[in-house]
Amino acid sequence: MQRLAIIILETERTADGQYIPCIVKEGERGYYRTDWAWGKDKKIAEACATSRNERSGLSEDDVTTIVGSSMFAKAE
Repeated sequence: MQRLAIIILETERTADGQYIPCIVKEGERGYYRTDWAWGKDKKIAEACATSRNERSGLSEDDVTTIVGSSMFAKAE
């Protein structure tokens, strides 16, 4: 089963500056923007992402592995 991780990127924000969580799929290049907005405080947005990932059974190391696998996946 393909694992999914939620991440916060500095570059992904709404017009009013709220952080937009993004979904990364293990082994798949790139990421997907959600239609959620998690406020303007990056630490709070990151805490929300960490909480969601933990509820999915992912540790911070798992998230790092998933993001790395996405960065080095071959483009289709």
